[in-house]
Amino acid sequence: MPEYRLLPEGFADNIPRISHFDPNEIFENLHTIIHERSNGDGEVVEHFEYEQQLDKSLLSRTSVIGLGFGLMSPVLGMCTSMGIGLLNGGPLTIMLGFPICGFCTYLSALSLGEIVSKYPMELHGASAMIAPDSLKGVCSWYTGWLMLLGNWFMSIGVTFAGGQLIISLITMNNTNIIADVHLGIYTVLVYYGVVTIVGVVNLKYSRYVEVINKVCTYWIIYAVIFIDILLLLFHQDKFRSLFYALFHFDNKFSGYSSAFLSFLVGFQQSNFTLQGFSMLPALADEVKVPEKDIPRGMSNAVLISTVTGVIFLLPIMLILPDTESLFKNQQALPIVNIFTQSTESKFVSIFLVLMILGNLFFSGIGAITASSRAVYSFGRDHAIPFHELWTYVNPKSESKVPKYSILLSMGVSYILGLLPLFSTAAFNAFIGCAVLCLCSATLIPLVLTLFTGRRTLRNATIKIKYKLGWVVNIVSVFWLLLAMFSVCLPPQVPVTAKTMNYAIIVFVFCFICITILYYRWGKSRFQLPLVDKLVEGNSDQDSVRASKNNKNNLNEESSFQNDDTLDETNSQSKSGSTFGIEEYDLGT
Repeated sequence: MPEYRLLPEGFADNIPRISHFDPNEIFENLHTIIHERSNGDGEVVEHFEYEQQLDKSLLSRTSVIGLGFGLMSPVLGMCTSMGIGLLNGGPLTIMLGFPICGFCTYLSALSLGEIVSKYPMELHGASAMIAPDSLKGVCSWYTGWLMLLGNWFMSIGVTFAGGQLIISLITMNNTNIIADVHLGIYTVLVYYGVVTIVGVVNLKYSRYVEVINKVCTYWIIYAVIFIDILLLLFHQDKFRSLFYALFHFDNKFSGYSSAFLSFLVGFQQSNFTLQGFSMLPALADEVKVPEKDIPRGMSNAVLISTVTGVIFLLPIMLILPDTESLFKNQQALPIVNIFTQSTESKFVSIFLVLMILGNLFFSGIGAITASSRAVYSFGRDHAIPFHELWTYVNPKSESKVPKYSILLSMGVSYILGLLPLFSTAAFNAFIGCAVLCLCSATLIPLVLTLFTGRRTLRNATIKIKYKLGWVVNIVSVFWLLLAMFSVCLPPQVPVTAKTMNYAIIVFVFCFICITILYYRWGKSRFQLPLVDKLVEGNSDQDSVRASKNNKNNLNEESSFQNDDTLDETNSQSKSGSTFGIEEYDLGT
C-alpha cells in the first residue's frame, strides 16, 4: 500500500534552514537583480577629508533602514494626512496612489543610491563633485540649503502632526474640553512638548539610537497588525466590498471638475509620507560603510514602507464610514473619526490612536537626528553663519553628537511652530514646502548626473544594471517634478484665503533668501567639500586631494589641488594626519 505524506519528502531536512531564514535575504536578492554584481575590483569611492568627530559605528545598515522606515512610516504619515486623500477621490486615490508613489519613490531612491555610493556624504557634497567647475559652488550651495530646509520643515511636519493627534485623543471623549478658540494654543503647547522630548532623546540618549531604530521598526509593524485586526474585529457596520475599497472614486468634496487633477492632488498624502528617504545621506558620518549601507538603507526603507502601507490601508478602506461624516468634528483628525465611528468603542479607539502616537515619537526622534546631521554636515563647509558652533562635538562626551545642531533644529521647530496661532494656511505652506525642498535638492545631483552622461558614476560601489540606469534616472527626475507640481495644488476648490496652497510662495521665498545669502555672505565664505578623490589615470589609481591648508585660506569658492604623489598621502596617513579618512573593504 503506498505511503501518503502530508508534507513533501525531504521537507523536514529543510526545517533548520527555514527557521534561520533572514528577511533581509529578500532585499539582498532583489538588489542582486537590480544592481550590477560587484567584486570590489575597480570600485571608486570618494572619501571626504574631515576630522571624524561623530561615532562612526553608531548606525548599522539595519538601523539605517529602521530610521528611514520611521521617517516614511505609513502609519503616521498616511493617517495624519488622510483627509487629503479622502477629499480627492477616496479609496482609489489612496489605494492606487500610494503604491504608484512607492514604486516611483523606490526608483528615486535607487538613483540617489548610485550617487551616494560614489560620494557618501550629504548631497551638497555630491553636487560639488558632479557639477562643472564653474558651477560647483552654486550647485553645492543650493543643494545643501534646500536639503537643510527640507529636513527642518519635514521634522516640523512630523512633530506637529503628532501634536494634532494628541489633541484628537484628548478631545475624543469630550469635544467641549477644549474650546475651538483655544484649540490652536493647546495644539502648539503639545507640539512644543513633543519637540522637547524627541530633542532631549537626541541630546542625551543618542548612543541608544541603534536600539531605538530597531524598536521603531517592530513598533510600526505591530501597529499595522493590531490596528488592522482590531478594526476588522470591532467594526460595527457592514463592510465595504473589495471593489469599493480598491476602485471607488468620489471627488465631489474637493470641488475639482477634473478627476485626473483631483487624483494628482491626492498624491500629496503619499508624497508627505515617502519623501523622507532623501534625508538619510546626511547620516553618512555615523555609518561604518556609508557607500553601501546608505543606498541599501534608502531603497529598502522605501520598499518596506510601501508594502506595509498597502497592507495597513486596505482594512481601513474596507470599514470606511461615510466621507462627509468624517469632517464634521473639526477638533479630531479624520483617522480618529474613522476609528470612533467604525468601532463605536472609545476604549478601542484610544488604543488605536496610542499605537500611532508611539510611532510619532520614533519618527520625531529620527527627524531631529537627520535634520541636525544636515546642519552639521553643511556647516563644516562654512555654509551656515556661526558654523563653528553648529559643528562642535565635545570629544569627552559619551554621546558624540553635534548638540548645538540639535538645539538649532529644535529652535527652528519652536519658532515655526508659532505660525498656526496666526495662520493655519501659512503653517501648512511650510509643510508642503518640505516636499518641494527635498525634491529639488534631490533633483540637482540627479540632473547633473544625466548631463554628464552618467560618467561621474563610473566604478561606483552600487550601480544599476545594464542600461537601466538611464531609464531609472529619467523616470526619477520626471517623478520628482510631478511630485513638486502636485504639492503646489490646493486640496479644495474654489480657493479661498484659508484654503489656498501657499507652498510654492514659501518655496520661492526660501529660494530668494538662499540666493541673497549666497551673494551677500556665502560666496566669500562657503568652501567646497574636502575630498580624497580617487580617479583613474595611467596608473591604477592616482590620489587627488584638496589641500586642507588652502581651504582655510580661501575667500572665494574652494579649488581642488593635486598631490604630488600618492606616497605623500600615504606617509601623512601613517604619521597620524588622516583627517578622519576611513579604510573600507569594498569587496562583496
